[in-house]
Amino acid sequence: MKRLYITLLLTILFSSCLKRNDIKDSSKVVVRNIKNHTAQIKTNNSADLQDDCTIDSLESQTSEYDGIKFYTENKLRGEGVLSISINQKVEILNLDKTVFGNISLIENDDETLYKIDLPKKTIVRQIIPDIEIQVFSFDAEFPETDKDFVIVYVNREKKLINKKNIKYTFMLWEKYIKSSFIELTPNVENISIEEKNYWYQALQIKGDSMKIKSIKTSCEYVENYKDFTTWIKWKKGSCMLIKFNFCY
Repeated sequence: MKRLYITLLLTILFSSCLKRNDIKDSSKVVVRNIKNHTAQIKTNNSADLQDDCTIDSLESQTSEYDGIKFYTENKLRGEGVLSISINQKVEILNLDKTVFGNISLIENDDETLYKIDLPKKTIVRQIIPDIEIQVFSFDAEFPETDKDFVIVYVNREKKLINKKNIKYTFMLWEKYIKSSFIELTPNVENISIEEKNYWYQALQIKGDSMKIKSIKTSCEYVENYKDFTTWIKWKKGSCMLIKFNFCY
């Protein structure tokens, strides 16, 4: 009988040790998740945390150049879009004025190329570093916000570019949207599958609502095209339910 008690006691102690080990391993997972979440908080602003976009921006690659992949995103940041002409070295700075990256133009006898020093995955409104197209567009605050710098968004964070070093144009979001072709994502409601294949022009924008009209373009052929005009919900908060296309 005594031997039976000892066996039961050892079994209980062994089981208890196993549970403690399980808890310890589990806590590591929780701590790792917390650390990752904390890092995410540091790279996003408070609006991101309150209004998380459902479409993964990393699915929206716009171009790849010299080992760098450029992505757009469906979250609107700032007051509009700032487009830069690259004719000399342009430094992109962190808010503490340290260098984040740079873009420059290199000309030689054979061809003209860009030299770009940015993260291997870079998220901006659109960068297409083709010498024939030359698109360098960033979500941005009003240029007048700062006397010396324009405030742009790169990898979801505010960055600075010295105004003296660039030629730029700025468009408010409404003007930028109306200058683009509109493509509808599956998240746009009350539109047929066929109609989601059309390209559209934005006619009116009122808050989260947009009046769109189907159009024909030389960029995208659509069978059984029909003239179609309707109102849609084009965004939820600052998260778009549409895509921009400029048919380069």
